[in-house]
Amino acid sequence: MNNILNLYDIELKRIYKWYLALLSILLVGNIGVVTKHIRNIIMTVASDTKSKESLALMKLQQAKKYLYETHIYNIYESTTLLLGLAVLICLVYALIIWYRDFVGKNKTGYTLFMLPNNKFNVYIAKAITIVVMIFGVMLMQMLFWGVDILILKIVTSIPMKEIFDLAFNTNGVIRNLTLIQPYLIDFIMIDIIGVILAVLVIFTAVMIQKSFKIKTVGIALGIIYVYASIVIFSYIGSITPFSDRNLIGHIIYFIGLFIVSVGLSYTLLNKKVYI
Repeated sequence: MNNILNLYDIELKRIYKWYLALLSILLVGNIGVVTKHIRNIIMTVASDTKSKESLALMKLQQAKKYLYETHIYNIYESTTLLLGLAVLICLVYALIIWYRDFVGKNKTGYTLFMLPNNKFNVYIAKAITIVVMIFGVMLMQMLFWGVDILILKIVTSIPMKEIFDLAFNTNGVIRNLTLIQPYLIDFIMIDIIGVILAVLVIFTAVMIQKSFKIKTVGIALGIIYVYASIVIFSYIGSITPFSDRNLIGHIIYFIGLFIVSVGLSYTLLNKKVYI
């Protein structure tokens, strides 16, 4: 365990500046989205009332109406897209560091191989690093939504609780959540277990690719593994949505995918990987 934690600490020190930059961009993106919609509301209200464009227009009832009917939804939709892009960047980074730093022909990769540790400890440490990164991105986005609501509260004088309830009530945006799930079981299955499995599947695909001297064969099989994992999950989801009655199908699939990914990666990493 200490070896894994030490390797995790090494990985964290390597990426923290890049990671902070990603979170900063996410925050700026959130503020930019809110600012854009405030600007659009002001322009619309100014046109309707034949008034000069001013931030004071945001306190009018007409501005609040536009915010309630359209813009609060669009703000949430846009910031959710930003979150999706940030998570995608983390997953792409996972692919890059696993391919280059660990099994690639570079100084870092060879250094890791020469460490007096089980090679699989490096696998675990890198997986933990990426999972923590993604969890951190989702957590920060939830905090940034609070910042978005605070900005709207300041310019409209609407209580934060009222804006929050409007944005997250069951008749509004919550139905369109696709990344951070609103219900506990969905959150556990998608945002916790799903994230972990996504990282493991990517790492396993790289192991498969590196297990063949003919690169095109390895790449094709790696892509097939990722694609098959997504297709099977989608198929199970289409016939057995998360519910008390049908949850067992998802649990069985997740356990099976975890065992296959970890077992296959362990075997290939220690016996068949070509560097």
